[in-house]
Amino acid sequence: YSIQMHALCGQLVSEMRLTVAERVASVESPFCRICHEAGSAEELLSPCECMGTLGWVHRACLERWLAASNTSYCELCHFQFLVERTPQPFSQWLRRPSPKQERRTLLSDTLCFLFISPLAGVSGWLCLRGAADHIESGSRSRLEAAGLIGLTVALLTIYLFWTAVSVRYHIRLYQEWRKTHHRVKLLTPRPPGPPASLNPLLGPPHPAKRPSSSDTVV
Repeated sequence: YSIQMHALCGQLVSEMRLTVAERVASVESPFCRICHEAGSAEELLSPCECMGTLGWVHRACLERWLAASNTSYCELCHFQFLVERTPQPFSQWLRRPSPKQERRTLLSDTLCFLFISPLAGVSGWLCLRGAADHIESGSRSRLEAAGLIGLTVALLTIYLFWTAVSVRYHIRLYQEWRKTHHRVKLLTPRPPGPPASLNPLLGPPHPAKRPSSSDTVV
């Protein structure tokens, strides 16, 4: 019985050593705190005051995070990053995954504008042409000419008012989107490269011992 217990204890100790070794290896291997990936072609940066494994990020991951959150500081240590923000172009706003209601409104307003604009222009021209004919025909037709002129003014006023309101509405939507959607570029990150040891169990690396005068240099 004692031999079996000794063998079982030895097996448990071996498994514990293997588990501790795996955990130490995982701790020593730095990884990006945003995407949680260690092996990548892009180098890791330590751009803020966060310590340990939380201090390492990929540049692209950090730039995407700052652009999505519309902030310029670390959410953990509140370190202020030095970034350059470039507003995204108008074409990106047109291709954005916006709510269906906004896209439907923009499409319907565009179609109405393309249909109503030539119709309003032709109607106004015909009304003015008829008013000119009535004026030339004599004094009895001046009342009809005044009515046609008033109709033309009312038609153009309604058309311009609707166009101004629609354009202003979509410009406001674009400006609100532009305030929160930028291309972020990190300007001055800290020097890249993981430290010699990130294992909190081992502690920081010890400085090299300086040779004394009594040591013999070979």
